Amino acid sequence: MGKRGPTSSAPGGYGTITPKGYRRVWCVEQKRARMEHVVVWERAHGAVPSGYDVHHRNTDKLDNRLDNLELLSKLAHKREHSGCELRNGEWWKPCTNCGTWNPASSHYKRADGISPWCRACCITNAVKNKRKRKAL
Repeated sequence: MGKRGPTSSAPGGYGTITPKGYRRVWCVEQKRARMEHVVVWERAHGAVPSGYDVHHRNTDKLDNRLDNLELLSKLAHKREHSGCELRNGEWWKPCTNCGTWNPASSHYKRADGISPWCRACCITNAVKNKRKRKAL
C-alpha cells in the first residue's frame, strides 16, 4: 500500500472506475480527479469546446486511445447513445412502442429532447386515453 492508499483494482491497475464505467484519473496539472478520456483528448487537441462531448467510437468506456475518441455535439452524442442512426445526413429513431424507424423530425419535441414514441403511436395512445376518460 502506497502513501495514497491501496493499489487500484481498476483494469490496467491505475485510476478508479466510476459507477457508469468510465476511468477517473488524478490530473497532476489541475490537482483533481478527471475522466481519463477527456484528459487524453485535451492533451492532444486542447480544451473540449462548450456544447461538445468526447465520445468512445467503439463504445468501450475504458478504451481511451486517441484514435477511439471523437468530439460530438451534445445532441449528436445523446442521439448516438439513445439508439438513433444517422442516415443520409438525417437522424432516424426507433419508436419504443411499435419498433418502426422514423426520422427524428417525425417524433414530437419535448423539453428533454424528443418523444420515444413516433407520432402515430402518440396519437393512438391519446385517443385511447381520451376514450377511457369518457367511459368513466
